[in-house]
Amino acid sequence: MGGTGGADAGGGGVAGTPGPSGELPGSACARTFTTPTFQALPTNEKMPDPFTFLDGSKVMTKDDWVCRQKEISQLAQAFIYGPKPPPPESLEATFSGGTLTVNMESGGRSWTLSVNITTPSGDGPFPAMFNVDAGGAPSGVASIATGLSWLTSNVAAAGSGRGARGKFYDFHPGSTDTGSLMAWAWAASRIIDGLEKTTGHKIDTRKFYGLGCSRNGKTAATMALFDQRMAMIAMQSPGSGTTSGWRIADAQTGSVQTADQIFDETTWMGEPFGQFGNNVNKLPIDQHEVLALAWPRPLLVREGTNDSWNCPVCVYTTLKYTKLIYEALGTPDGIGFTQYNGGHCESGGTQWTTTQNAFIQKYLLGMSSVSTAGMFDEKFTFDATRWQDGDLMSIP
Repeated sequence: MGGTGGADAGGGGVAGTPGPSGELPGSACARTFTTPTFQALPTNEKMPDPFTFLDGSKVMTKDDWVCRQKEISQLAQAFIYGPKPPPPESLEATFSGGTLTVNMESGGRSWTLSVNITTPSGDGPFPAMFNVDAGGAPSGVASIATGLSWLTSNVAAAGSGRGARGKFYDFHPGSTDTGSLMAWAWAASRIIDGLEKTTGHKIDTRKFYGLGCSRNGKTAATMALFDQRMAMIAMQSPGSGTTSGWRIADAQTGSVQTADQIFDETTWMGEPFGQFGNNVNKLPIDQHEVLALAWPRPLLVREGTNDSWNCPVCVYTTLKYTKLIYEALGTPDGIGFTQYNGGHCESGGTQWTTTQNAFIQKYLLGMSSVSTAGMFDEKFTFDATRWQDGDLMSIP
């Protein structure tokens, strides 16, 4: 099954846990998994058990969990976001004057991506943030300018309604099932490829993460969740599509964003997700498992208790279940959740700043004396009887 390695392999993991190998989560696992058809999927009103494979076998070790991550990633691509294509057949890159240029070729097609990078003063190397309109980067962190306007004009459009449009689809004509969130994630991975191939940028290529709010938070999260080279997964008020469980949102009586609504709104989600709009209980996974693709990397989320469209109780319940996964895997302090008393994309005050700084210092800047213990808000009560499927035992 999946091999084990030091946490330094990914730059942000916890000592003694399997390190990432390859781009997609679970790449170190040699097992193969067959994706079932929609018709073959059973109905489950609870949030699916993260520690049970689709064939009914159980996760018993951390190596098993790496294989389960591979299966979850495969299912998330098949049914939620659409497939993430493999890297291009050829990729060359140059870095000059603060601009990274990546030239790619596949199947006789070519594509060039150029992105601006700002680094702090000093020798580095520095951690780098994929800046999805998140404002200035924190102190000591480089900024990769991948804002929404850059993504929509250079990678994939995401206006109202459905339809695959943009350079990603020109380069991948067979990827029309892939939603814009995964298309943008693919482009971010190619930027990492380019930075790994070049010098002079003063970036530590083991210390990437992304950050943005609302749709930009969804984007930053998808970039990191589906590329293990991202050392940390961070997001602000992403809500549906990332931190709000589909089943939990569908069960609410108030006005919240549901699977049916988000699919019809824009192109974020993959085409296969449309069949779950009124059948969320047939989803073989839910967002607590998608978020757990982050493990063993740190996971950091900011959300407001008054952000009604994002469904605060849905977000809390989903994050709480993900935290139980982290606890069972022996890394309870690797997940931070600031749920401040405020609305959509508000700053969250000093609590968010304190939490974000602690995670950056500990996991990206290597300040081992910094603690992230207890940085998980409990503004609601976890209804385990209603939502938890299976027992999350400790995984040695």
